[in-house]
Amino acid sequence: MEYKNAIEQLLDEENSETVYLKSDETGEIEAFEQMALVPFDNSLYAILMRKEDFEAGNFDNGGMVFKIDEKKQKVTIVEDDNVIYEVFDIYDRMFEEGQN
Repeated sequence: MEYKNAIEQLLDEENSETVYLKSDETGEIEAFEQMALVPFDNSLYAILMRKEDFEAGNFDNGGMVFKIDEKKQKVTIVEDDNVIYEVFDIYDRMFEEGQN
């Protein structure tokens, strides 16, 4: 299997592998499952779920929203509640239309 960084994995529609991200705050590497890519406000966001929640079927915790910056090759967690709400709203509409 060819190595792909997290951004390449997130942008690859065929990717079904676990995505590993290193926390800027703790330096720890966390495993995530990708739920969706969502374009919003001229940016691209990924909805990711912690792997342990995904495997346990604990979907009540929902996903986390990350902003993808292809130029800087960086994936950053979004903390702005307004952006999170909008991204999930778009995701819900995409899901209802079968576009996720």
